[in-house]
Amino acid sequence: MKGLRKVLTPFAPDQSGASGVLYSMGALIVIIDAGGCTGNVCGFDEPRWHESRSAIFSAGLRDMDAILGRDELLAAKIKSAVERIDTSFVAVIGTPVPATIGTDYKALKKLIESKVDIPVVPVKTNGMKLYNEGEKEAYKALIDEFAENVPSAAKAQIVLGMTPLTYGKDHIDLSIDDIRSIKGAEKLIAASSSGIDACEYLGRDFEIVSPAYKNNIPEGIKGKTLVCHDEVVGKTLRDAGVDLDIATFFKLHDSVKQAGDKKITEEDEFIEMVRTGGYDTVAADICLKELVPDYEGNWVDLKCFAISGRY
Repeated sequence: MKGLRKVLTPFAPDQSGASGVLYSMGALIVIIDAGGCTGNVCGFDEPRWHESRSAIFSAGLRDMDAILGRDELLAAKIKSAVERIDTSFVAVIGTPVPATIGTDYKALKKLIESKVDIPVVPVKTNGMKLYNEGEKEAYKALIDEFAENVPSAAKAQIVLGMTPLTYGKDHIDLSIDDIRSIKGAEKLIAASSSGIDACEYLGRDFEIVSPAYKNNIPEGIKGKTLVCHDEVVGKTLRDAGVDLDIATFFKLHDSVKQAGDKKITEEDEFIEMVRTGGYDTVAADICLKELVPDYEGNWVDLKCFAISGRY
């Protein structure tokens, strides 16, 4: 049945992906919600919340605030926060609330910037897509606002898309200076589907590879393998010589996809691939194993925080 899940919990949504990209950049992050989405981000979808500080706030919208579109009240709250916190810019992240009432993000940006003396970056997420789409939207918004056409200081290499939601503790944080200099970087690396989207948006040549798995095939992978993770993880292992097919609940680009690879959305699709593919090894988060308790092959645990919340 389409949309029915008997085992898996909901994956991290787009607002969590957007927040994850922004977390390390010194922004004042405002999630436009009543409090629930922000609680979900900080409590479940942002592992760094328990290790390092970042200014993440809920807009604290009440019913009538949302219904009447009281943007002046939101702007006043943000102004008060900016006066108390040392921050270089404000990031405003969308949820189902602004999506439902049709918030004009360009107008909201102008309104807030009229109250504060720092840039405002709206990220047009709606809470209905998966985290990789939120990461993509955050990268695009940051590039539009900060990327310098002639960077004052270019970096040798910048890795995009290596966030905790995909890579857990192997993540690579970016700074706002990385975004400013991104158009002059000598080399761009796309480490996930959102990294590919960001690099394509920049219109520059880039390499698709996972630094975490380059020249690092996980122990236990042998024979014909099904990799269920981000597409770039699968591509990197394939390029290293593993005979594999990719199954991903997230995006699958044509630049990665080969015969046998599949973008999946349902539990049943994963179950069918495992049962009919003749795989010697399945490399996926261990939480997926419950979907195929009768699988007798080799299982290699590839953690994905966005799927299981395991860090």
